[in-house]
Amino acid sequence: MIAIEAKNIYKSFPGIKALDDVSIAVEKGEVHAIVGENGAGKSTLMKIFGGLYDMDSGSILINGTPCEIKSISGALSHGISVIYQELNLMPSLTIAENIFVSDLPGSLGQVNYRKLNQQTRELMERLSLNAKPTDLVSTLSVSQRQMVEIMKAVSHNSEIIIMDEPTAALNNQEVDTLYNIIHKLKAEGKTILYISHRLREIFDISDRVTVLRDGRYVGTRLTSELDENALVSMMVGRDISQLYKYQPTQPGETVLEVQNLEKEGVFSDVSFSLREGEIVGVAGLMGCGREEIVKSIYGLTRRDGGRVILQGVEKDIKSPSVAIKEGIGFVTEDRKDSGIFALMTIRENISVNILRALSRWGLIRTDMEDELLVSYTSSMNMKYADEMQRIMFLSGGNQQKFILARALASGCKVLIMLEPTRGIDVGAKAEIYSLLSGLAAKGMAILVISSELPEIMSVCYRSLVVFQGQITGNILRDEMDENLIMRCATGNETYFSKGAQI
Repeated sequence: MIAIEAKNIYKSFPGIKALDDVSIAVEKGEVHAIVGENGAGKSTLMKIFGGLYDMDSGSILINGTPCEIKSISGALSHGISVIYQELNLMPSLTIAENIFVSDLPGSLGQVNYRKLNQQTRELMERLSLNAKPTDLVSTLSVSQRQMVEIMKAVSHNSEIIIMDEPTAALNNQEVDTLYNIIHKLKAEGKTILYISHRLREIFDISDRVTVLRDGRYVGTRLTSELDENALVSMMVGRDISQLYKYQPTQPGETVLEVQNLEKEGVFSDVSFSLREGEIVGVAGLMGCGREEIVKSIYGLTRRDGGRVILQGVEKDIKSPSVAIKEGIGFVTEDRKDSGIFALMTIRENISVNILRALSRWGLIRTDMEDELLVSYTSSMNMKYADEMQRIMFLSGGNQQKFILARALASGCKVLIMLEPTRGIDVGAKAEIYSLLSGLAAKGMAILVISSELPEIMSVCYRSLVVFQGQITGNILRDEMDENLIMRCATGNETYFSKGAQI
């Protein structure tokens, strides 16, 4: 039986045809993956199902019956819940209030908080979220917020649940918990539409997979009939082996050196160096302190002690503005909330850090902004309608390129990238990897903090490993192994490759 079906869906945005005659059918009780590169139309189709977007033309059938979905509440009334890639929580409210905001228990205008918190506590136990129902969302980590989004969707008890990049901010244990939830929902007869750029998840969890490319339907196959190469070929139109090849570099002089960095209760005695032309990974489990370490170098986190030395000179970096002046670039892990300026144009997003350099007599030289945009568009293969397009309408991969271009435009010598390919497709990942390799070949010193070990092993010359705020590994590329990195990341081993500069 077909649970939900899209027929001949068309959807356009200014300058972009997002969906072009797309038709798919999803069977009741299956986990159906929707995959494709950024800009393929996956999220647009899911937002049409979820009532966030109106389609230009086409039809939607639920259980064989045509229906109109004009709003989020309309989607819920038809039994459709959506977990969107972009978190849509209210930071000033509690976890419980966020989950049940549209259905708060109570009477006569009074909320029954005892019942509300009990309902939330039961959901939290089911989803293994280690927090309290009364905790404010503003106090949660990105991964905890993602779990709250998942709980919101599950709380509606919908028959069709759409998950758009649900694991983007989750660690391995939380991913396993999500898998268990999906298995339970499937056993209850629920239908899951699952979008992920992590191909391993597609093969782990889905029954069938539909591929979109450039807003068009490519095909639907049983997942068991595919392997990774075949799936990527459907997605990007070429073999996976052509996407990215590691480019070895010979590191030069030391550019960045940190000595005995310390922040009470977070990290201690952290020392390492970074050389010209070197890409160094930083691995570790969620909560190990790796993000806080690199943010303290950039001035986002205040440390209690330690030294930061750039090209032999100690620097007192107390804020990101000082870091930028000293030649440190930074790309955040949270593209939506702290990366892009969503309502600003792409031209403004790329130049916002260097407006003084682009100004004369207090006026911004738009011709210089245009020159900057054209330069990076060419070198980074960025795709957009025109220079006045708002960045919020670009794909995740193109947004990530703009954030990277903004950091490079400031003339940085050291580049720090947190989760550089989170939420972007395999093709865009390969482009980001190639960009990083090209920058290293030109002498850029790069730190890559990533939760994906294959990513670190693909692009890095060596990798540091952090456990409970301390460095437990410094592993050269030839010795990198997922098991070795995980042993260091869990505190079961310390390993420092011979000849590796710390």
